[in-house]
Amino acid sequence: MSYKLSEGALEVIMNGGHYDKPVMQILGNKKIQGSGANERFRLLVSDGKHSLSFAMLATQLNDKLKTGELRVMILLEITILAPGSEVGKKLGNPQTWSEDSAQAPAPATMTPAPKANTRPPPAVKPTFNPQLDSSMLSSQMTHPIASLSPYQNKWVIKARVMNKSGIRTWSNARGEGKLFSMDLCDDSGEIRATAFKNECDKFYDMIEVDKVYYISRCILKAANKQFTSLKNDYEMTFTADTVVSECMEDASTVPSVKFDFVPISEIANKSPDSLLVRNTFTKGHIMILDMIGVCKSAADVQELTAKSTGKLLKKREVTLVDSSGGAGARLTEFNGSKSLSCLSSTMVRLNPDLPETHRLRGWYDNGGADCDIVNISARSGAYGGVSGEWVTFAEAEARQLGAGERGDYYSLLGALTFTFSDNAVYKACPQEQCNKKLLDQENGLYRCEKCNREYPNYKYRLLLGANVSDPTGDQRVTAFNEAAESMLGKTAAEIGQMFEYDKAAYSQLFEEVKFKTFVFKFRTKMETYSDEARLKTTVMSATPVDYKDANARLVKSIKALSGVEV
Repeated sequence: MSYKLSEGALEVIMNGGHYDKPVMQILGNKKIQGSGANERFRLLVSDGKHSLSFAMLATQLNDKLKTGELRVMILLEITILAPGSEVGKKLGNPQTWSEDSAQAPAPATMTPAPKANTRPPPAVKPTFNPQLDSSMLSSQMTHPIASLSPYQNKWVIKARVMNKSGIRTWSNARGEGKLFSMDLCDDSGEIRATAFKNECDKFYDMIEVDKVYYISRCILKAANKQFTSLKNDYEMTFTADTVVSECMEDASTVPSVKFDFVPISEIANKSPDSLLVRNTFTKGHIMILDMIGVCKSAADVQELTAKSTGKLLKKREVTLVDSSGGAGARLTEFNGSKSLSCLSSTMVRLNPDLPETHRLRGWYDNGGADCDIVNISARSGAYGGVSGEWVTFAEAEARQLGAGERGDYYSLLGALTFTFSDNAVYKACPQEQCNKKLLDQENGLYRCEKCNREYPNYKYRLLLGANVSDPTGDQRVTAFNEAAESMLGKTAAEIGQMFEYDKAAYSQLFEEVKFKTFVFKFRTKMETYSDEARLKTTVMSATPVDYKDANARLVKSIKALSGVEV
């Protein structure tokens, strides 16, 4: 039996054209790293004229290619016309395809293998040099967000801006700068984009929420899931080469933000200790969701100071109502039970043009405003506040603690799983108010750059790096002198003497502290190093576990999960 392949199809496809249902022969395959649902296979395919080994069966996006310079053909669907055992030979005399060896794009008259109702494929599209003139672009020339990966660099997306943050600034020993971020979506998915420094100045005023833009030439990297709930493994960073152009054509085909509203009456019956606004996923005891309501009343902004940390907090309570039985809830920055709290990424829209908005407004104007309201926040009882609540690493991540400009404080029951003994102790300035590391002059004197003096003596200080774990995750932390002394069980002076005169005892000390459990109080804040945002978590205190208190908290949590009144 003879078989006819779609000769020239590979050349058309790899030059950016479209070939309708090409018939190709699979000459070989190679399993790439992965197993089960994550298995990936690279194929050697032939159209009878050319062969190509950079073809891959798609699972999602392929993250195994090492560079973005290679064009990769991803096979999304295959119809087997004949098994290899029946064909029995290589068809044609295919030559390895490359951009250098390939000739000009095949003419538009090329036809695929004969079949019923055969029709010629559309003409090859011209190669696109993305200057992003919106009058020259069309949806056929753009890439879906879901297809983006760090291993390709020639793409343009057409996306709507779901939200845009304010400009944030930072300053540290390595320098200072500014940034803003925004969430983009198209009909395939969503992605976070961040602009730093010059790009922050260049694009911030230009980009507006709800408008649609063509965007190209950004860097893609793995998303930091601690600071975004978007369903994408990657995020974008603007560069000096990034090009953004507003879409001036009909943008109605690009979806706007998709909401999944939860009625307030259902929030009243939820079991998590607290509820946070935006997106519908759960993690630990935190639920993040969307809701819509009419603001019935709003209190003034209050300022207060946390007793345990001295942190200045701001709070404003707003009563929201909807038509689900007239239930009410408070919108507050504190994570009280049966309350709603805003995250740094929360989107608040005033009178959005949505069907749900018009129905809710109609209900409120036609009697809803006079309905009796059951305040579900009032059912929650007392709340321990910042100093009384223990959270897990999963809950801290779900609440996006540390994403704010001033950082966040929280308490956690965890185990010290690893300590970094190297450089944990150093010689510091002997002055009481100065803890600067001294420079050894190698002449019996030590210099403090901060005090601009030399000293014959010094004091030992601790700067301990460690890993802390709980059942939901782990975190790299830093502990300064007093907190490190509590964790290690000895003073800095004692540890310094060990380091100088008894290295075996010094090493043993760090081994013995592994897997000890403490109640930690952390300060966590996102800081920027080399244009990359990282979470820095500092141990404010570490105290031994009061197991009577810990057991009482555990019993209370079990009762809450089982629906028992506590």
